[in-house]
Amino acid sequence: MRMPSTMPHSPAAQMSVPHATAASRLTAWLASGVAALCLAALPAHAGESPRLQQDVPTLIDSDQLDYDDTKQTSVFTGNVVLTRGDLSLRAERLELRQNDAGEQFAVATAGAGKQVYVRQTQPDSVELIEGYADRAEWDSRAEQLDFIGRAVVTRMACSQKLDEIRGERISYNQQRNVYSASGGQMSGAPKGRVRTMIQSRTTSDAAVKSCAPTGGKQ
Repeated sequence: MRMPSTMPHSPAAQMSVPHATAASRLTAWLASGVAALCLAALPAHAGESPRLQQDVPTLIDSDQLDYDDTKQTSVFTGNVVLTRGDLSLRAERLELRQNDAGEQFAVATAGAGKQVYVRQTQPDSVELIEGYADRAEWDSRAEQLDFIGRAVVTRMACSQKLDEIRGERISYNQQRNVYSASGGQMSGAPKGRVRTMIQSRTTSDAAVKSCAPTGGKQ
């Protein structure tokens, strides 16, 4: 799915290998969740994704739904809330499309003054990943997730921020295992830059342990 030509482009952020690995892990986890949600929401493929719990329904609440069987397109509008198990997505408009080859494409956009919100919790853990952006796109053909406009991806535990990425655009390609973040006028970081915050392993482990159930898995 091509982005409009008016979209500003900035050089991708360059990071050290350890930081790039941690940042990639953040976006990879969230990308898997978004992909699973989109696949489950398409009638022909409901329940086929191994990343989703198979014994729970996919729920999509919206003010309106327009489905075109010929074009294999579903458009949900008005305070859209999509959930399945530990995954959820909120947007003003969500368009899901499938082509003849069975490839899926999704575009989520926010309403005025709001952002698209994606949240994924990790089973048997107090950790969760949250993502915010003005627009989110998933392309199953390229296996790519893009968060566009004031993009922020955060890993948290017990309301404590562990790792975070901010930029104008945050992208993760599952096929090539490539992560990138770029700055620009619509960056979620100060001065249009990319900002990556990675906590030390000691700090992260301490935060997780501070609220992990006694005897429970972390």
